[in-house]
Amino acid sequence: MKCLTEFIPWKKVIVRATHLLLVFGVVASLVFQPSDLRTALYETSKYSYCIAYGLLVYVSLFFYFMTCYTDPGYVPYKRVPNWTGGMNSTSDDDDEEEDISEQNTKVPRDSHLRKCLLCNIEQPLRSHHCDFCNRCVLKYDHHCPYLETCIGEHNHRYFWYFLLTTDILIVWSIMLCSRSFVPFSDWSSWLHMNKFRLFSMHVLIISLCATTILFCIHSFFALTNSTTWERVSRHRITYLNRLPDEDLNPFHQGYCHNFFYTFLCHRVKEQQWDIVYKKRVEEHVTLNM
Repeated sequence: MKCLTEFIPWKKVIVRATHLLLVFGVVASLVFQPSDLRTALYETSKYSYCIAYGLLVYVSLFFYFMTCYTDPGYVPYKRVPNWTGGMNSTSDDDDEEEDISEQNTKVPRDSHLRKCLLCNIEQPLRSHHCDFCNRCVLKYDHHCPYLETCIGEHNHRYFWYFLLTTDILIVWSIMLCSRSFVPFSDWSSWLHMNKFRLFSMHVLIISLCATTILFCIHSFFALTNSTTWERVSRHRITYLNRLPDEDLNPFHQGYCHNFFYTFLCHRVKEQQWDIVYKKRVEEHVTLNM
């Protein structure tokens, strides 16, 4: 049993199996009980309608598992040779405050020289150590408990596609489910006949609220080239809390550019974040001098 727990990630298996059960449970309630989907499949033979719905289910699941099984951007284990302590020799979780002379007139230097004390590696800019995965992740956003994986540089776009397709699927399913309730004069009979539909509606409405909120948040983050971690923990991140302006986003390169980078699978080299950071901060300092 101990060997099984070591080699099989049971938490991931349970979380992802639960997602599959919920999806197929809702779909089954629409197919095997009276609904517009069942009518289109068995009575009117509108196969294109059923194929479109089934394809949307498939695409939603496809992006779910693409997000789960794509490497989020784990930083390779390259130990730091002869690391010398200094202003930035700790991880971004270190809350120690240090005096920085002429902070308002200088660009923060060597902001990328940070060491993860847990992995014993040099962290590239925008990376962060995930306590759940026990790895440093490039452009770390958050660890998603519903997918049981980190969202980072390499799978953030798939996560956004998953939220988009799932939102559309849920709205369509709510429309189908709401029109499938069987009317009865007394409540006990109505509840008995519609218990599975009620369960499906509860799951769908709760899921719609969660996915819509996440979709809006991550759309904003994608368009502004920011992350959940950078927004929430800005005061603890060395390369952000030392900026001359606390509202400055040093990675914002324009909405169109950010959209292209996030959604059209355009990846940048790790060191390019240092270039973007330095350029944006220098421009900001120059404009305010």
